Amino acid sequence: MRPHGLTPTQFGVLTTIAAEPGIGSGELARRVLVTAQSVGESVASLEAAGLVARDRSAGRGRRAAITLTARGRSVLAAATLAAATLDDPEVFGLSAPELATLNALLGRALRAQHETPPA
Repeated sequence: MRPHGLTPTQFGVLTTIAAEPGIGSGELARRVLVTAQSVGESVASLEAAGLVARDRSAGRGRRAAITLTARGRSVLAAATLAAATLDDPEVFGLSAPELATLNALLGRALRAQHETPPA
């Protein structure tokens, strides 16, 4: 995401806003799985960069609908193409069978971590 000037969280925020134009920051935080404070900081930086706009016409203390700007849609499209290339095993220097094995092992490790009670 770095070449597009985005953090992974900002990419998630943009993707969610694109799917749900007008979403409020509270719901956005729940969808992106971050705190309200974190999503507020992300939205503020995206707004400063001209990638999103907040409709504050409802007044202070009311939900401000968040939408992508034309520039935001363009950056999201480019970042989405870059993210899609991560499905290509050669990006990781692996063959398709090696990548499948790696994914299976990582999945097993994650499941074991969630199944094992903390000490």
